[in-house]
Amino acid sequence: MKALLRSALLHTTVTGFALSSLLAAGIASAQTRTLEEIVVTAQKRAQSVQDIPLAVSAISAETIAKLGIVDTTELVRLAPSLTVAQGDNKQNSSFRLRGIGTDVFSIGVEQSVAFIVDDVAAVQAGQAISNLVDIERIEILRGPQSTLFGKSASAGVVNIVTKAPTETFEGSIELTATDDEEYKVLAAISGPVSDNLGYRLTGHWSDREGYINNLSIGEDVNDNESKGLRGKLQWSASETVEADFSAYWSKEETTCCALTWLDLDPDAKVFGIVPGEIAEGITPSDENYDFRSEDGPVDSSENSGANVRVNIDLNDFILTSITAYDNWEYANDGDVDFSNVDVFGFFTGGAVQGGFFSESDTETDFISQEFRLQSPSFDNYDYLIGAYYAKAETDRSFLRNPGLPIIPSDWSGVSETESYALFGQFTWRFTEATSVTGGLRFNNEDISVDYLDQINSPDQTVSGDDSDSEVLGSLSLQHFSSDEVMFYARYAQGYKGQAYDITSGFTQVKADNPVAPETSDSYEIGVKSTLWDQRLLLNATAFYTKYEDYQAQSTAVTPDGELVININNVGELETQGIELESKVLLGDSLTLAFNTSYIDAVVKSFEGANCFPGQTEAQGCSGGTQDIVDGELPNAPEWKYSIIADYSNELGDMSFYGFINFSYTWQDDLNFSLNQNPLTKHDSYGVANLNLGINEKASDRYRVTLFVNNLTDENYRSGIGDLRQLYGGATSLTNIFGRGSQRYAGVRLKFNF
Repeated sequence: MKALLRSALLHTTVTGFALSSLLAAGIASAQTRTLEEIVVTAQKRAQSVQDIPLAVSAISAETIAKLGIVDTTELVRLAPSLTVAQGDNKQNSSFRLRGIGTDVFSIGVEQSVAFIVDDVAAVQAGQAISNLVDIERIEILRGPQSTLFGKSASAGVVNIVTKAPTETFEGSIELTATDDEEYKVLAAISGPVSDNLGYRLTGHWSDREGYINNLSIGEDVNDNESKGLRGKLQWSASETVEADFSAYWSKEETTCCALTWLDLDPDAKVFGIVPGEIAEGITPSDENYDFRSEDGPVDSSENSGANVRVNIDLNDFILTSITAYDNWEYANDGDVDFSNVDVFGFFTGGAVQGGFFSESDTETDFISQEFRLQSPSFDNYDYLIGAYYAKAETDRSFLRNPGLPIIPSDWSGVSETESYALFGQFTWRFTEATSVTGGLRFNNEDISVDYLDQINSPDQTVSGDDSDSEVLGSLSLQHFSSDEVMFYARYAQGYKGQAYDITSGFTQVKADNPVAPETSDSYEIGVKSTLWDQRLLLNATAFYTKYEDYQAQSTAVTPDGELVININNVGELETQGIELESKVLLGDSLTLAFNTSYIDAVVKSFEGANCFPGQTEAQGCSGGTQDIVDGELPNAPEWKYSIIADYSNELGDMSFYGFINFSYTWQDDLNFSLNQNPLTKHDSYGVANLNLGINEKASDRYRVTLFVNNLTDENYRSGIGDLRQLYGGATSLTNIFGRGSQRYAGVRLKFNF
């Protein structure tokens, strides 16, 4: 570990200091500008991001606008060690930090990276893959954050803060059109109702055509239509009481995400049937955007909720209450055989036609209540204490019509989680420059499940319930060597509660033996600095985290040849590396940023892991299982970096100024399979984006932006699948392409009033 960290740290340090040396001469010419101070709530109180002993990427509203960040998947351009694993639907997609994340089919398993909007946590993975609308800032906390944020933050937190009502009237409307036929409208108004009451109302609508061609029906899929509303009220009830009310609704419908052929053996068969037209007119490759299916996948979601925040000033002590309700409905219909083969027609002589399909409907209801008491900053100390309660109930029905080797399924399940927690954090300042912060959280969680199999046991419900308690801690030491430079060291424990693997074939044995909790111990050291008269930011972090019983999903093949999905506890996992963030102002017009990370995420020991499709005994497979030692963690590139250049300047005597923004993000090769499948690897790639336009100077009334995403038309995949079990053991590899895998251009018009 030490050797790896030393090598990575040397590489990044040299890069960082080379960058700073290169830019030092130019910095001297800057006379007026300084770096924007970003205030975050990463420790549940307002603080400058440069003053807290945590690895945090803070992204302002200005940065989001300049770079044209429109959804959460694009945050990988801004934060080191953040990646997004995109599956064939929203529920199979997730965030990863430092190589750690959770991809699950089960409704009973939460994420390792918590996704939070305005202090309300998302329960289901699909909620995190969403549009970014009217955002004030985004905070990405890297490493375990369980002490303050709870049991689903064992790898980190993505914390999103939406814009608040304003003291004066303002409004905006933004229109977007692209050459791949996407049209978007975003509108917002905000202002006072009275001296003590303000409001903000935001609405958005978008519609985009598909980019994957279904040759069988002559239509493009992977299209998307979304719309939503968010309303906020801010009420100053008295000099000591302030209340914020928020309500939201959004809906999304898409035919994403189609699987196209990467490689297909001519002898491949669908359930024993020769698929005569499965690849007709298609050349399987890593650039294949064509497929054949009876219909495209159908994916729809609807999210609504409300929350109330009340702040009470008790002689400089702040008592905060946050009450929230969230409802998420999700439906996914898919083609199980991934072809247009008339399987039923083959078996019935044409009497019944069609292929195999699946239907899934999910609904989650979530309520939470948090109380916090924040002390003022006394001479030597401050503290925060709190209590938290949450309850989530998820109902799911799943239907998969009969066919081997896919298990026929018709079941319904209800998963319920109820959590209680007490937490606190205390900071002691030995001197003005040196302080220590300790945190503690007691968490109790009750889980239950009711499962009904309509095929195998229609009259018998499988039920289970269990409970678990955990005490978690964190400790950090920070020292300011000057007003501009802060060093810190941190230890933190992470925890993600036990869970039920609620999938097809769920049994009483699984109900009596839930998946064990995921725990972690993390160590990190770092430095944060704002140098050269607040024109250069340079932050670096080195970390090591060990995970026990990491909750991971993989596929398996039963002795009968059936393909199943299950969740296992990985015995031991380690992730270590370094992260660097830098930003520099050159003169009055140019800003450069460089972020990089080196991550060594390794499965140290995983006994009894599922074999990958086609794995032989010589490759370590015995009885359908393998022992993984020093294996790759999926979706965890070793190296990742991004470069951002932003230039703006007045254009003579014109009433507007011009701007140009360029970003380039590169990541190392990776494997999409936990089971170490050599056929699901992806080469390294980089993506460039360009924004340029004009902005009105005097009152910032209008902005016109021309943009090109994926400037060089770099082809890359969001996932690679191996379907050999479905196709008679013959090579059958699939691609998943996100929208960003092809170049597209557009124009964005924004008018402020």
